Amino acid sequence: MLNQIDGVNGMAAKIHYGIVGTSKLVRKFLSAIALVPDSIVMGIVDQTETQAEGKKLVQEFDIPQLYTKTEELLNNETIDIIYFAVKNEDYYENAKRALSKGKNVLLEKPFTRHKVGASELFQLAGKKKLFIMEAQSALFLPIMQKVRTLLKQGIIGDLRFIEVKDHYDVAGKTDWIKKLSAGGGALFNGGANFLGVIQYLGGQGFDDWSGFEYNRVGEADTRCNLSLKMNDLLVNVLLATDFEIETKLVLYGTKGRIKIPNYRLSNTALLENENKTKRFVISEQKNDLVYEIEHLNKCLQEKQFVSPIVTPEITIQSITVMESLYRKWYSDSLN
Repeated sequence: MLNQIDGVNGMAAKIHYGIVGTSKLVRKFLSAIALVPDSIVMGIVDQTETQAEGKKLVQEFDIPQLYTKTEELLNNETIDIIYFAVKNEDYYENAKRALSKGKNVLLEKPFTRHKVGASELFQLAGKKKLFIMEAQSALFLPIMQKVRTLLKQGIIGDLRFIEVKDHYDVAGKTDWIKKLSAGGGALFNGGANFLGVIQYLGGQGFDDWSGFEYNRVGEADTRCNLSLKMNDLLVNVLLATDFEIETKLVLYGTKGRIKIPNYRLSNTALLENENKTKRFVISEQKNDLVYEIEHLNKCLQEKQFVSPIVTPEITIQSITVMESLYRKWYSDSLN
């Protein structure tokens, strides 16, 4: 149940956000919220000693309250949903505390480090009639919606193969990205992006998967190559952090193919079939997080407790794939 008064005069009720974290991603999220009229940020948590970045964000985005502790934010009864962009190893505990306090939750990728923890969070949210979702902004891009419609229309025939190449930028993360204990690893940090998109466009979960990785002794993976199967659909993924590759997603069907360049942020798709090429372009595309926030607000306003786009099944299966591969690679799951 939302804390604010329901919308009047045909206008949707405003959704009150709380934010934990002060990273570059948080700044982008705040910029997106400013473009969504039925959203308002009520407070932000900066747990650093000086709170320097938190003070900048409060002033720049006119945020009413800066907190030093997450618990203080959770006690703010005006807040409807908490967006967590914290250390990877802290996601599960933070989300559990927020749900226990009666707050809806948007959790940055990776949702949790283990599928058991993910299942627990979804179960807790269900019992409390609260909303929880993994941040998957690519699924809400207008071009991704267009491509999904084209696939359903059979414009490239039956989908047979998906190829993904993805360069995951680790700039600014060098102090922990190679440490498994700190939530590092190329697959763990970049995998949710393509695993979510593939399931969404493929319309089903994975039946089987395998993969290889590269890492220096004592460090987490810096690149990996995965092969996955979805019934009669085959998938191949190359993910790299330590060399440049063109980020793209290509869908091959029996009557053509669709290419989405830079698929996580793209406003363009190329359709190639019958010796013809057609370009689909979304003009004047907004900050990609805007579409995700609009979806969140709609779900909360309509009292939907499960996203019909980023479903629990998609999130849990992505974690299942990553966790099982890390068990194989390191003879243990993520520690």
